[in-house]
Amino acid sequence: MSEQMQSEISMLSGQLDQLDDPREGYALVQERIRTYRSMGDQVPDALNLMERQLFRECLAQSQGR
Repeated sequence: MSEQMQSEISMLSGQLDQLDDPREGYALVQERIRTYRSMGDQVPDALNLMERQLFRECLAQSQGR
């Protein structure tokens, strides 16, 4: 992973830490993933991992956990 990608993921992670609603974070991560795909770049594994974690948090929250 390039330094630029690492920096972007680090900044995104900082943004996610400040959000109270995991749905907002999930939307941000999905948008970033779409951006990588639209540019023809491979999505970093760390970003895919964030998406899965946030998805699980959204499901847990919707089920009252």
